[in-house]
Amino acid sequence: MTRPSPPRPAGDTTPTEELHHLRWQDMNYVCRVVHTDPDAGHWRGPHPVAEPLLLLGGALQDMYAWPRLERRIAPHTPVILVDLPGTGTADDLPEEEGFDTLAAAALHLLDDLGLARVNVLGASYGAPIAYRMAQRRPDRVSRLLLSGATHRVTGTMRAFLREAVSHIEGTVPGPGESLDDACPALGLYADRLVSFLVNTEEHQRVQQSAAVQRLLRKQALRTTWRQARRHAACHRRVLEPALLPQGGVTGVPALVFTGEHDMTTSPRQNRDVARTIAGSTMVLLKEADHMAHLERDAEYAHLVLRFLRDEPLDGLDFAYTA
Repeated sequence: MTRPSPPRPAGDTTPTEELHHLRWQDMNYVCRVVHTDPDAGHWRGPHPVAEPLLLLGGALQDMYAWPRLERRIAPHTPVILVDLPGTGTADDLPEEEGFDTLAAAALHLLDDLGLARVNVLGASYGAPIAYRMAQRRPDRVSRLLLSGATHRVTGTMRAFLREAVSHIEGTVPGPGESLDDACPALGLYADRLVSFLVNTEEHQRVQQSAAVQRLLRKQALRTTWRQARRHAACHRRVLEPALLPQGGVTGVPALVFTGEHDMTTSPRQNRDVARTIAGSTMVLLKEADHMAHLERDAEYAHLVLRFLRDEPLDGLDFAYTA
């Protein structure tokens, strides 16, 4: 089911959206198509004028979590943001299902929208989904962009996620009890989560670090019980010993990038992922970490657009190839 955009005045370039309600393997989910083209309907079909960008975001994000990027990208090409099963307004993802199922649901989305090919950006939790899409159906992916990617979560972050899963799944709220009531240590959890997503040790060298830390902590403290359970399920998925399937990706132009101070998925981890994709380019954003899309949103969008236009990525003052 689609909710069409209302009529637009001539010359209006304000982003508008279409909502598409999807169903696959008895699971309901939904996506938004954001665009500024009053005739955006013509990008559907086997010969789109401009291939849309499908954005697959992080584990704690929904399809409304990327307003800065969609605002900068939508004037140039439609942006598709999705609540896949297990996130946002979508149905829960069964515990036994993982990234393979999510990739299949994302490919089903393309069929439902009538899109032959799209550009795909997978950020953090979205990277294993985007990778699988390109590996399985390179004919459906025009360009692959991975931001904050890794083969495996390691070290202290792995221990933190295991502890968080155990605590959330082992807590039973009382009648009418909020997450804050049942988990007095919620504030500590929020602080630790932020410390793993933002490189606090390099905060003086990361743009907008303090503001991003405040934003992430505020979002963590607003977590509901349902969201906490879903977060635990997402944490379990990223604790898998191998986030990316063997075999690599061929036949798809690819960009792998992250902030130069990323300690969630380090530059080395991202580089290791890039090596499994034939002909890929690896780029590091200066003065940024894992949350580069918030810290340097204009530069992040500019890098994405340059890659979508097949423009050179070397010589940028805010990034460098690695």
